Amino acid sequence: MDMPWEQPIAKNTEKTIMGFFSCGKNSKLLDFGAGNGRYLEMFSKYIDKDNLYAAELNDTYYSRITSLGYNCFKPDTANPHLPFESDYFDCIFSSNVIEHIPNHQYKVYLKEFYRVLRKNGTFIVGTPNYPFKRIYDFKKAFKTKMYKYYFFDDPTHINKLSIMQLERDLKAIFQEVCLLPSYIFFEEKFRIVKANRMCLRRFADKITGYCRKLA
Repeated sequence: MDMPWEQPIAKNTEKTIMGFFSCGKNSKLLDFGAGNGRYLEMFSKYIDKDNLYAAELNDTYYSRITSLGYNCFKPDTANPHLPFESDYFDCIFSSNVIEHIPNHQYKVYLKEFYRVLRKNGTFIVGTPNYPFKRIYDFKKAFKTKMYKYYFFDDPTHINKLSIMQLERDLKAIFQEVCLLPSYIFFEEKFRIVKANRMCLRRFADKITGYCRKLA
C-alpha cells in the first residue's frame, strides 16, 4: 500500500489548492518540502516548469525532483533562510512540512516566506491539527489496517501545532490569513456540524489554508 505522501493528488484537493491563488504560466512558485514531487507535477499543469522551485532535504526525493527537470535546493538545517532575493515568488506551497521544523526555526521560516513573496503573494500551508490529529490516527489505523503507521505518532513531528496557534503565528506576520479545517467527526452525518465547521475547526484532523502578503 502506498504511503499517503506517495498517492496521487485527489481532484478535490487540487481544486482547493489552485483556488487559493491566481497563477499564470509565468508565475513563480516554491514548493517547500516537496517530497517526491507529486505537487510539483500538479503545479506544472498551470505554471511553466522553469518557474517551479523546490526545497527538499531527502536525498532520494531530491534526486527524483532534479531528474524531472525542476529547480531544487537543499535547505541548510543550521541556517533557516531562503536563498532567494526579496519579492521573488508569487506563491509558496508547503504541505505537511512545518510540523517537522523545530519551533524556533519554523517562525524564522514564516518570516522568510513573507520576505520572498511579492506583494499580493500567497503562502499555502497544510499541516496536522494537534492534539486532535491523534484521535483521527486511531480511526485511520483500523480503517486502513496500517496500524504501525497510525498508532505511533511520527517522531519527526517535533512542532505540534494547533490550528489556533498556527493562526496566531501567521497573523503576526501576514496581513490576510484564512485557515480551513479538513474532516471533522460526524461532518457527513450531522448537518449542524457541517454548517458550523468553521466554529468547530479546532476539532479537525488537519489544517489547510492560505496567507497573503498585502503590504
